Amino acid sequence: MNCKVLLAALAAAAMIGCTETAGTRVTIDTATGDASVMECSTRLRNRVRVARCTYSEVDGIMKATVTIESLSHKRQDLQARMVWLDDDGSEIDADGKPFRAIVLDGRDFTTFSGMAPSPRGRTAKLQVREMDTAE
Repeated sequence: MNCKVLLAALAAAAMIGCTETAGTRVTIDTATGDASVMECSTRLRNRVRVARCTYSEVDGIMKATVTIESLSHKRQDLQARMVWLDDDGSEIDADGKPFRAIVLDGRDFTTFSGMAPSPRGRTAKLQVREMDTAE
């Protein structure tokens, strides 16, 4: 998927407006390679963006990789996790994937990867949230 299309999707989703407690969600369809962004945090909207989404298959199991860019000059402490869905849209092992810490320095990039827990995993969602929302 073209990054311009991904950025347009991010901008369109950001205009919808959601609650402050939500995070960023990137949905990657591993069958087609399409990625969509649902931005639900006005705090994160101005501080991080998805620069690239890719997927691959390793021994019959899907792998998704998302590159996140910091738009801020400050260091950001974030948490992220990859949630996988089957063909029916049901989450696979939803409770088994804890959030992992991501440190994103000012104007830097970081890459987050996740493997499906089973061959049934077809679509990935990356969820990103702030570790500490009080500033």
